[in-house]
Amino acid sequence: MASLLAACAAPSAKVLSAGSTAACVLDASPELIPVPEPIAGELNVLFELPDSPEWWAPAPMDSERTQYRAALVGRLGGEDALQPRALLQRQRAVHASLPGDRAREAENIDALLQGRAGTISPASCLEWRLFQHQAHRFPAIDRPTEFGAYVLRGQGRIRVYFSGADRVGQKLRHEVSDRVVADVARGFTPLAHLHNHPFLFDRKPGDRTWATADTLADIAGALAPSLTDVQAYRQMREGFGLQGAWVTNGLDSAHYSAEDLDRLSAWP
Repeated sequence: MASLLAACAAPSAKVLSAGSTAACVLDASPELIPVPEPIAGELNVLFELPDSPEWWAPAPMDSERTQYRAALVGRLGGEDALQPRALLQRQRAVHASLPGDRAREAENIDALLQGRAGTISPASCLEWRLFQHQAHRFPAIDRPTEFGAYVLRGQGRIRVYFSGADRVGQKLRHEVSDRVVADVARGFTPLAHLHNHPFLFDRKPGDRTWATADTLADIAGALAPSLTDVQAYRQMREGFGLQGAWVTNGLDSAHYSAEDLDRLSAWP
């Protein structure tokens, strides 16, 4: 745990038993996807996984996840503040007060809170393992970063194209998306694009979390996509038939279907 601290709905799944977690472990040596001029800490890899029910089941509360949750409860001041709706409402209050078009970021929070788009559930084992993979590279609380992952399914396999770097925000690489398009042409289903919304504590204007004076109270971890996110999702839907979008904080996730993307807001 030291490393963590220093849609379309997912396929139906059974609840994991204590002895089945071994079936939900990422390959320690995924295929590296090289890109030109990588940014700091950038990693693009392909995980090839058997399509077993364990990946879609709720993530086990293993020791790392338990301690991660406890650390967040301590920082937030209680269990209630960590609930998905509480995080959304807290973030909405910040976004709605922003000047001009920036206040539009509250629109997607409203859509999720009001049940017009998206559903919230505990993070799946696949979502947790991908979150954990990035957190082992950069501590989730002390040095928050984001990752993105295309999740494809077919031929008895799950193919996950994972991208992450030492930054809050993402860089979409055509070296990765071109391979996704090729896999879809070979019969794989583009089940979802997953990315994480990390918790952002101790922010300062101009820091690596893109904080401004009027967003310091936004500790993030909320599960509504940004307007920029939705713009990207719509392009993926049109480009290769993306079926869903998932947002996770490692504990809970929101799943949006392709149809939900038209109920959400995006930049023009």
